[in-house]
Amino acid sequence: MKKQILYFTLFIFCHLFSQDVNTLFSIGSTKIDVNDFMQNYYKNKLDTDTLNLQESLKEYLDLYIKFKLKVVEAEQLGLDTIPSFIRELEGYRRQLVKPYLTDNTVSEFLLEEAYERLQYEVSASHILIQIDDNNDTIQAYNKAVDLKKKLDDGANFISLAQKFSDDPSVKENNGDLGYFSALYMVYPFETAAYNTSKGSISEIVRTRFGYHILKVNDKRLSRGEVKVAHILIRNNNDSKSILNSKNKITEIYDSLLVGVNFTDLAKKFSDDKKSAINGGELDWFGTNKMVKKFEDVSFSLDSINAFSSPFQTEFGWHIVKLIDKKNLPPFNEIKSSLEKRIERDSRSQKTRNVVLEKLKKEWGFVENIHAKNFFYNVINEDFIKGGSILDKLNGTGHIMFVFNNQYDTQQRYVFQEDFAKFLISFQSRLKSKNIDNFNLIIDELYNTFKEQKILEIESANLEYKYDEFRLLYNEYHDGILMYQLQKDEVWDKAITDTLGLQSYYAENKSNYIWPNRVHAQIYTCKDLSVLNRVKRKLRRGFVGQKLLNDINKSSSLNLSMIDDVFAHGDNSLVDKLIFDVAFDSINQDDFIVTNENSIMYIDSLLPASYKSLEDVKGLVISDYQSFLEKKWLSKLEKKHEIVINNELFVLAQTGALSINMGDVDYSKESIDVVSFSSVFAKTVSLLGSSKDTFFGWNGQIYNTEINSP
Repeated sequence: MKKQILYFTLFIFCHLFSQDVNTLFSIGSTKIDVNDFMQNYYKNKLDTDTLNLQESLKEYLDLYIKFKLKVVEAEQLGLDTIPSFIRELEGYRRQLVKPYLTDNTVSEFLLEEAYERLQYEVSASHILIQIDDNNDTIQAYNKAVDLKKKLDDGANFISLAQKFSDDPSVKENNGDLGYFSALYMVYPFETAAYNTSKGSISEIVRTRFGYHILKVNDKRLSRGEVKVAHILIRNNNDSKSILNSKNKITEIYDSLLVGVNFTDLAKKFSDDKKSAINGGELDWFGTNKMVKKFEDVSFSLDSINAFSSPFQTEFGWHIVKLIDKKNLPPFNEIKSSLEKRIERDSRSQKTRNVVLEKLKKEWGFVENIHAKNFFYNVINEDFIKGGSILDKLNGTGHIMFVFNNQYDTQQRYVFQEDFAKFLISFQSRLKSKNIDNFNLIIDELYNTFKEQKILEIESANLEYKYDEFRLLYNEYHDGILMYQLQKDEVWDKAITDTLGLQSYYAENKSNYIWPNRVHAQIYTCKDLSVLNRVKRKLRRGFVGQKLLNDINKSSSLNLSMIDDVFAHGDNSLVDKLIFDVAFDSINQDDFIVTNENSIMYIDSLLPASYKSLEDVKGLVISDYQSFLEKKWLSKLEKKHEIVINNELFVLAQTGALSINMGDVDYSKESIDVVSFSSVFAKTVSLLGSSKDTFFGWNGQIYNTEINSP
């Protein structure tokens, strides 16, 4: 018996070593790892998914195979070698690597500092001296020093800002930036503003924009955030439009004063249609999120439901109603969100040097400090004027840096030639600069080059270090390829193939039918007297805009109108009066008094009919695209051999195992859909018998060791 068990186990292990045990399916020579499949499944699985694991995985496998079929086809067509694809993917990669090249461990100091600052708001003005390719750093700094001295000697800040500041907005604001709080400005600027006392001038501050000198105008406690609703009446720039808008907002304000509901008025009259449907309600906002006048009026309201008098901004006339106010939440409540904001903020760059030192150790970075000396002798006026330095090197020159690659045990070298080419890329920019100290320029560019190379080698190996990066990067790679091929084969073809579209529409015309419809106007009247006037006018043939203009001569609030074509389900009132009764009993030109202030006028009846292609072109194109995609996928399935590892898929469906980075681990969930012996046999057949190989069944964890009797 022992020999039989030994032979059986040996057979299974030999079988395992002869196949890719983690390959869930293959398309031609492309193999898809079960771990990648499962991670994508859980990433895309909706919380609202009501299918059990078996059904859900089966459905997702079908979708995933179709997706990968398109990717494989795109690769075989060479779409991954097209320059536009390479550029786009490289652009996404640059964004994806950023979190991995930053030490995102946010110190308690930065958190506490940001929270402390968020409790206050600073009003500051500034003078900016820009630094660009044509502006020498030392020259710009000296200019800032000269301005700072003048300010210390009592010069007028606004006058100097108007004359010397490179901030384009100075023409409108005299350098005044208004109030702001933490995490609004770049970190060095913010620090200078908070560390300078009210009424004082800051020291010179360097940011990525240039050199700044700040004057702190005021400091106050944070106003927190406010939630308001508003009614907006827009106006054009002409005086007549402004007068009409003012008259209309005044009428609305008068209605509010006598108790008319704000929400109803906003829905009916506000020109901000996005907020009007919610009664004018806006999202929470704080300082510097809206135009100043709108903010000041909103924060000035003291009691809930209080509303302002009409006021004007560049958008038109407003009335604002206070819904709620809130102060800065306690530290523990916003700590998590504050950490994320700081990670995205410029202050996180304080950890840059820590990151670089960490990577130097991790990659066994060795620097040949003497190799830089060569460049002190060749970077001079001649080089700035376009002289060559590559011909002064002996081949690639000496080694400057060495990286010991821990992933493939190969060393990586950076030579003097590499740094020379880096310097040449700056040659044209250096031409316009007045350089007194070439060694200083070399040192600055050398440090930049060194940092770049350290980050480059880390970036190039992220797939080996972080599985989540590999999966995400592959997702972008495959997604871009699939999109381009789908665009060529389905989306664009459905739009440009007019004959094919017409033929598809003709064959499927029965899918595009208008139901019974009615063209009607629903008039809402201010009061009963207006309603009676409207009835009289309707009998005399006044309808639509003509009726609206006539009734609203004395007040634009007298009458409003909805003019539309309605089908069953579009409008509850129309359903009740038209479609819930006999449609054929309704006559054109009828009007129905719906309640004490509304009338519905029947303009025309539209019986069921075929929709023309022009009426439903968008829908037909969408359906035609689906038709083309099915046809195309059928072709791809015949072209490419698809092999599914059904044994492995069954194990995944039953929750019997989960694969992680090629190693078998027990699953966090198991579903009792098959017998214990079936799951045991499946696991052994795939992974072998061992006390270290586990599977889950009925909520318990078991190993696959086979004990001899």
